[in-house]
Amino acid sequence: FFSPISQAQTMSHPAPATENEFEGRDAQGLVPATDKTPSEAAEMQKYMKMLFGVVPVIGQGLAWGTYFAMAYGGGQKAAYDAKFAFAHQHQLGYVGLAVGCLSVARKLLVVSANGARAPARVDRPDQHIYKVMAKDGPLKDAPCVLMASTGPAGRFNRAQRAVFNMDESLPLTLANTLLATAVFGPVATVLSAVGAFGRARFGWGYKESVKGRFSGFMLSVLAENWTEGLAVVSTIKALLQPWIPF
Repeated sequence: FFSPISQAQTMSHPAPATENEFEGRDAQGLVPATDKTPSEAAEMQKYMKMLFGVVPVIGQGLAWGTYFAMAYGGGQKAAYDAKFAFAHQHQLGYVGLAVGCLSVARKLLVVSANGARAPARVDRPDQHIYKVMAKDGPLKDAPCVLMASTGPAGRFNRAQRAVFNMDESLPLTLANTLLATAVFGPVATVLSAVGAFGRARFGWGYKESVKGRFSGFMLSVLAENWTEGLAVVSTIKALLQPWIPF
């Protein structure tokens, strides 16, 4: 079981002296270019399929499965119908539709940024590249300025990156949570708790290493996209309630 306090007690030791922050970097401090370095177009295509294909399909499958399980197996059909009728009468489905438009915009921007990352050869947790703007002279080919990645400074940078990663998606996550909770109540609350647990695990794992972020991140992504799926179900039912018989 994950406990931030217990993990802090067991992992608060200083970074090993053998850490090499130049491992896997070229003379500029970037990921070395190889014949396997993907193009921006290839990376954008990959993330388009992920964010507008695989992830939504999984999210909608989980969301509609949850709706049917709770409505017909959990005895919530009458309660849901009353909420959807109220939302349809007062045109509240357009709230969800507006949130959905913003969600699509952000995902498109994520596709653009992630597509540009690989050919720029910027590894995580770096989000920017800084360079000395010297036209000529000894600083003309100076290494790029990047985040420290080892020792206490590296741990701090990764921990901060985990905070900002959550902050970047938090507005839409909150909006989807409100939309989902308004209809699905405790189900959405449980998903929110799972997402919070995943985010905490993500942050504490990220502090240890870049690879350490994955388990918590995947859990939070699952919970957040499941919640978004419930928000989409709520929006569809609110907009089309009279024409959806189930």
